[in-house]
Amino acid sequence: MNNLMKSVLLIALLSISYISSAQKSLEKGSITMEITAVASDDPQTEMMLGAMKGSQTEVVFEGSKHVTNMDMMGGMVKMQIHVNSDANKMNMLFDAMGNKMWIESDIDKSQDPKQKEIADKSVITYDKNDTKEILGYKCYKMTIKNDEMEGMKVTGYITSDVKTNANLIQGFQSLKFEGYPMEFTVGSPQFSMTMTAKEIKETVDQNKFTLETKGYKKMSMEEFQKAMGGMGMGF
Repeated sequence: MNNLMKSVLLIALLSISYISSAQKSLEKGSITMEITAVASDDPQTEMMLGAMKGSQTEVVFEGSKHVTNMDMMGGMVKMQIHVNSDANKMNMLFDAMGNKMWIESDIDKSQDPKQKEIADKSVITYDKNDTKEILGYKCYKMTIKNDEMEGMKVTGYITSDVKTNANLIQGFQSLKFEGYPMEFTVGSPQFSMTMTAKEIKETVDQNKFTLETKGYKKMSMEEFQKAMGGMGMGF
């Protein structure tokens, strides 16, 4: 596995989170998010991020459940995350070029302990005067700052009319927002990456909530982290 592929996998794992102008509330459906812009002053980092541009992530949600589907590098890397917050359960299926792993955990046990500290020390501000329309939904600006994260900053546009707790913002997965981020940019002194909602469906394919584990090796989160270390991922 070359260094570029390892870096792409790392970003994928860290990423472990409309149509009507009438602003109706959407309590179930699916959203397709796409990496629409990347930038870096470092050529190697820009090349790595460039390999991610255009990658799409689908979020399917209904009530307390949501499923995140990531498909990158022409299907060479796939990841599914099934979350049921009422049941406090998380299942992750990870497939890297046929190397299939299944991690099942309680949500409160699967979260990195550092995430609580990040949540406690992050400041979220909203500016409802700064708005934009995305896929027919009026959104307003959100900014996240954490002084201990070496210049990391997140800006985005959220709508409170999409009812899901799914959070795709890398590094800030433990945070709760007033609404769903229809667009966000994660930036630091080294790089920036923007993800934007590209398609929304108001219907739900219930088959998306079915957990198909055939062919996957079940392991604990600790075993998974060791396996990633063995692949040169540094987990």
